Amino acid sequence: MPSYFARRLLVAVPTLIGITLLTFAIFHLAPGDPIGEMEAGSRRSVSPEVLQRMREIYHLDEPLWKQYCLWLSGLARLDLGVSLYDGEPVARKIAVRLPATFILALAAIVLAWGLAVPIGIGAGMRPRGQLDRGSGLLFYFIYSIPTFWAALLLQMFFSVHLRWLPLHGIESDAASSWGLLARLADRASHLVLPAICLAYGQLAFLSRFVRSGLIEVRGQDYIRTARAKGLPERTVIARHALANALLPLITLLGFTLPVLASGAVIVEKIFSWPGVGRLLFDSIQRRDLTTLMGLTLIGALLTQAGTLLADLLYAVADPRIRYSSKP
Repeated sequence: MPSYFARRLLVAVPTLIGITLLTFAIFHLAPGDPIGEMEAGSRRSVSPEVLQRMREIYHLDEPLWKQYCLWLSGLARLDLGVSLYDGEPVARKIAVRLPATFILALAAIVLAWGLAVPIGIGAGMRPRGQLDRGSGLLFYFIYSIPTFWAALLLQMFFSVHLRWLPLHGIESDAASSWGLLARLADRASHLVLPAICLAYGQLAFLSRFVRSGLIEVRGQDYIRTARAKGLPERTVIARHALANALLPLITLLGFTLPVLASGAVIVEKIFSWPGVGRLLFDSIQRRDLTTLMGLTLIGALLTQAGTLLADLLYAVADPRIRYSSKP
């Protein structure tokens, strides 16, 4: 296994370079001028000499291949460059916002998996039963709801009408003067609606995945053999059927975090959540190319790490899996 992961890490390097090259080309081929967008956003008249000087400072007057090589050389020094919008280092901007996105993604994972697994098991134990039919109809319905519409419905119902939960943000304005427990409770209340909005699509998919896996496993020969030995049905399901039915979910776990982090763009923007998703949305509007490149690189790294984690967890959970050419 160590040799397998070493090879995967070596393959990841050219993959990341290819992703950055493709992303760089797409962003620079898009219409518009980043410096012109900065001037329009500042709402101030700037002389052409100043705009040209800014293009020289950020190397935007250089050929595209040279701009990419300069960015790649900075990346080799762990330098993501500075933002074209406010001049702040990109690495600092991303580092400040990553914890908020990870908290939101982890909350969504716990919520989605904590509900999807038991519901899927219950539906798989009694196919075409009331729970199976009811959950299937409900999940197909909520899975078809667009994220932005679900976010607005949650805000309107729980924040505007019932006033149970905050409308947006990560904490209340006066939270800095509160005690530790009060601040934690306030942040948890702000987390509820974005986490629900980010988790409901995963909940619908995972529950049906668990249900289908359990139904398929229950028809295998080793399940019939376990029943023939006289084992109780609960033991057969818990030790044999469920253990094998949930095994494919392990591969999905490694991909869940990067998928949720990248899918939080709309959720973070609507709920004013100060994470990398909102930063990505704002950077697209501002044509902040250096920040967009940094965020793209972070997303690619998370995806590569998720793939390796999925392979590792699958090999640990299933001793039959071997990532080696030796017998």
